[in-house]
Formats: sequence, C-alpha cells, structure tokens
Amino acid sequence: MIMRIKNLFVIPNYPLFMTCMLLQGMAISISAPFLAVYFTTTLGVSVGTFGVFTAVTLICGIWISSLIAKRSDTGLDRKQILVICMLFNAIAFAGYLVIQNFYVLFVYMTVFTAVGAPGMPQLFASAREAVDRSKSADHAFANSTLRSMFSLGFITGPLFGSFLIAHTGFQGIFVSTTSIFVLIAVLLFFFIKQPPVQLKNKDQHLLHHITLHKNIEILIPFSVLTLLYTSHWMNNLNISLFIIHNLKGDTSDVALVSSICAILEIPLMLMLGVFAAKYSNRLLVFVGSLTGVAYYLLVLMSTEMWQLFVGQLLLAFFVAVISAIGISYMQDLLPALPGYASTLYSNATTIGRLVGSLAGGLIAQWIGYRNSYWVCLFLILCSISLLAISKRLDIAKTVALKQKEHSL
Repeated sequence: MIMRIKNLFVIPNYPLFMTCMLLQGMAISISAPFLAVYFTTTLGVSVGTFGVFTAVTLICGIWISSLIAKRSDTGLDRKQILVICMLFNAIAFAGYLVIQNFYVLFVYMTVFTAVGAPGMPQLFASAREAVDRSKSADHAFANSTLRSMFSLGFITGPLFGSFLIAHTGFQGIFVSTTSIFVLIAVLLFFFIKQPPVQLKNKDQHLLHHITLHKNIEILIPFSVLTLLYTSHWMNNLNISLFIIHNLKGDTSDVALVSSICAILEIPLMLMLGVFAAKYSNRLLVFVGSLTGVAYYLLVLMSTEMWQLFVGQLLLAFFVAVISAIGISYMQDLLPALPGYASTLYSNATTIGRLVGSLAGGLIAQWIGYRNSYWVCLFLILCSISLLAISKRLDIAKTVALKQKEHSL
C-alpha cells in the first residue's frame, strides 16, 4: 500500500488535488456543525426554516452541477471551473459576515453556493483525468485516497471550529472558511499546468445521447447510491437522539460514537482502494450494503451502549464503501466522461442527504427513533435488489454479445 501511495505522488497534479480535498473538507466542517446554532440564535429563525434553507440551497446546487457536468467534458476548461467554484464558495461564506437579514442571506447564499457546488465533483473529475494521463489503472485506490483526505479534513475541521467559536465567535469560523476557499482557488490557479482532456468525437456523441432516466445501466447505480446515502443520513440525523432517549446515554457517548466511526473510515477507505484492484466496484458496494444491513439490525436489537460502539466498525465500513468506492463505481461506468460521472455521484449523495435529513426527522417523530431504523433497513434491501438486477442485466448483455459474435 505504501508503494501505491508513493505512486500517487508521482502523478502530475495529484498531490495538489489531495491538498485541495483536505482543505475543502476542513473549510466545510469548520462551520457546518455550527450553522444551525447560528441561524436559530443569531438570526432568530426556527429549526424548520433552517431546514428549508438547507434544502433549497442543496437543490439549486444539484441543478447548477448538472448544467456544468456535461459541458465540462466537452470543452469547458476544468481548471477555470474549479477556480470559479472555489471563489464563489468563498464569496458565499463571506456573506455571513455582512448580511444579518435572513431573507437577504437566503437569496444570497442560494445563488453563490449553487454556483460553487460543482467544485467537489469537478475536483474528482480532474483527479480522474490526472490518473488517466499517467496511464495508471489504479483508479479506485486513487479515488479512495482522495476521499480519505476529505474525511481527514472533515475530522479536524470541527475541532478547529470549536476553538474558533470559543475565542472569536461565529465571525472566526466564517472568516476561516472564506479564507480556506480563497487559498484553494489560489493553489488551483497557480499550480494546475496541464490542459484539460478533450473528448473524441465518438465520446461527444455518446455524452449528447446519455439521459439518466432513459439509461438503465446508469440509472440503477445512481438509484443504489441515492438509497444508500438516504439511509446513511437518516442514521446521522437520529443516532444521537436514539442514544440519549433509547439507550439512556449522554453527550459524551454521542461524541465517542461519532469519533470511533470517523477514525475508522480513513484506513478502511485506503483498504478498499486496494481491494478494488481485485474485485469489481459493484461487488464491493454489494458487500458494503450487506454490512449496512448488519449495522441497522444491530441498532434495532441494541439495549446497551457497548453494542453500538462495536457497531461503529460496521458503519465505518459501510460509509467507506459508499464514499470511496461509490465515486469509482460511477466513473468506471462512464470512463470517458469524468465530469458527468462525478456529478452523477455528487448529485446522488446530495439527494440522499436531503431526503434522509427531511424524512429521517418525520419518520422518527411518527414511529420513534428505534423503529426509524426499519426504514433504513428497507432502503438498503432495495439497493441490494437493484444491484442484483444490475448484475443480471450485465450477464444478459454479455450473453447477447457473445451470441452476436458467434453468429458473425
């Protein structure tokens, strides 16, 4: 594994992408955990209103990302896209420093965060192109390593954010987030040297005719990842309240559960990158889904905190699969269209996050925190069924192709 990591640093631009991914994870996580508190205390809006704000900004981000996706593979300079997105993210968070009216901030953030949203998928797409240029076939390990850098930033960011909140208040976290996005834009502008990859005519023709809802080979993986992320975000929303209300734990137990999972995710992502060289991405997603089934069954049967602590190994593997292998799963289906494939993955995760957050709260309110995990379990079982269908379609396609070749 050490040699594989060393090989990544030889790939032109890849160390830069790893650095930018780490910084982006830090930038987002410095302020994200404290936004709900800021909106409800400083701006004086309800939790429900903050939920609407989050939903609208996410949906607009999906829309802009989709508009940029195909164009980024057919001539738009990906470097320019990245720099512009990072600058717009910086401008967006700078708005918190000067705008105190919620409705003005709502419109402002919707516009600027939407334009900044393509930054993450385009960074993955640029990294994929860098790996392709190097003639390396280690795509999954490269993606796993890149995603682990984001996770590392996401672990360290809240700690830094807590320090800033204590010493500088909300202004400190918003200044820091803004500054980090500006730093990323500067790094990308000055240090990406290679020109973007231009599609061949046949690839441009392929992209022009790809429509998600009409292409079942793309729609099924997209749906699988959306369902898996929906279940994951339902768990993210409810697990802390489940610990406190059902297992009679306290906030230290909540923090410990989150820390165990976060710490385990990074080495598991790297390990999965190694496994991806031997096993198909679909198989790894299938195994990850089974691990998710085991985790949700454990939560449903748990009566003591130690059971949930043990379960974090299952959850960490599940999260590592959908985070690190999920992006490779989509990119390998459309190897000539990294921008479009990466955006499909990003949109699937965003939709899952949105639906999981909204539905998770409502379902827990209706049937209780423990019973909400039956819904999580159902969503994963639906994903497993779709993966089985996808496997059968591939087998049928292979048989048909062999019969055609034999007839010729």
